[in-house]
Amino acid sequence: MIEQQINEWTKALSARYQKSPLPAFFEWWWGELAALIPDHLKSRWMPPAPSLWLIPTGDNGQDLAIWRWARDAQQVDVFGADEPVSALAMRWQGLLDTFEFGAPKVVLCLPADGVLDRVVELPLAVEANLHQAVHYQLDQLTPFEPSAVYFDQRITRRDVDNARLEVALRVAPIQGLMDWLDRLDSLGIAPHIIDRLTEASEAGQPAREGFNLLPEAKRPAYVYARAQLNWRLAGVGVLVLVGVMIGSLLLRGHSVDRLEGQVAELRSEAQEVMALQRQLGEAVEAANFLTEKRAQAPVMMHVLDEVTRLLPSQMWLQQMQVRGDELTMMGYARGSQRLIELLNDNALFADAAFRGRVTIDPETEQERFTVQAMIDRRSQDAVAARSGE
Repeated sequence: MIEQQINEWTKALSARYQKSPLPAFFEWWWGELAALIPDHLKSRWMPPAPSLWLIPTGDNGQDLAIWRWARDAQQVDVFGADEPVSALAMRWQGLLDTFEFGAPKVVLCLPADGVLDRVVELPLAVEANLHQAVHYQLDQLTPFEPSAVYFDQRITRRDVDNARLEVALRVAPIQGLMDWLDRLDSLGIAPHIIDRLTEASEAGQPAREGFNLLPEAKRPAYVYARAQLNWRLAGVGVLVLVGVMIGSLLLRGHSVDRLEGQVAELRSEAQEVMALQRQLGEAVEAANFLTEKRAQAPVMMHVLDEVTRLLPSQMWLQQMQVRGDELTMMGYARGSQRLIELLNDNALFADAAFRGRVTIDPETEQERFTVQAMIDRRSQDAVAARSGE
């Protein structure tokens, strides 16, 4: 039941494929592609399957002319009707032995007048099961019952607009074929195809119509060994190519994973190095903090020492403040102008000047002053060295 459903589905699919434009496209494509292949490669890779044609001949049509077909047709023998069966069987085996790349396909070619030919019209809907449809209507299309004949059909035209099929039908009575089939069986010959010769071929080189009247159940399986070997080699080549491609992809993936791992390790190491650099920078910055502060600002001890040395005894300071390079002093003196001169004459100070007005304190009757001066950094080291001495 399942096998029957699969067969019906396969036939329906095949019919849909035949209705589509794909067969014409592939036929054109293969024709264009085959034309590009050199003849010597084409003959080696796609050699035509050899065949032996058995053609009734002689005055009474009981002899068999044996034609060998590969690239050209050649008559190689004639089996007489009155010759011993054992001798003919040996000669047949000898013919088979001449084929180097596998046994040939055997074709029994019937005379044109021995096969009924008809052209019939059928509904387009029966295309999926055309053989079965012809079998059911064979007694209406021909004078024969389906069980009494071998037949084959071929679609010659599709009229899609009118949903009709034009079918070429070939019918041969079984009774006339059985004599030939029994005789061939006695010689050890099992035909793969039973076909009809074209009318134009009987006078010259034989040509057949391309039908196969032999029912599918009675057709022996045929495999062209050389073509099968070529296809197997091609399949092995494709598998090797696929294997190489898959191996390349796997190797590439492995390399990518390995490189990504190395990159991740290097990134981690770089981050560690950057963290160490930050820590080192912070440590250096912390270590140099006091040195930088000392380099940026004068040492108060040196400033105090120099100011103490400069101030006369009649001057005294109430407040002294250092902001960066700026020195501010507030205090009392008799003759505060002298302080400006002393500061400007000293190498450690420059640009000394009063800030604001100088006033007289009523209680002490001394001048109350506010003096600003700039500290010269270039002279700071000399003052420090002198203090060290």
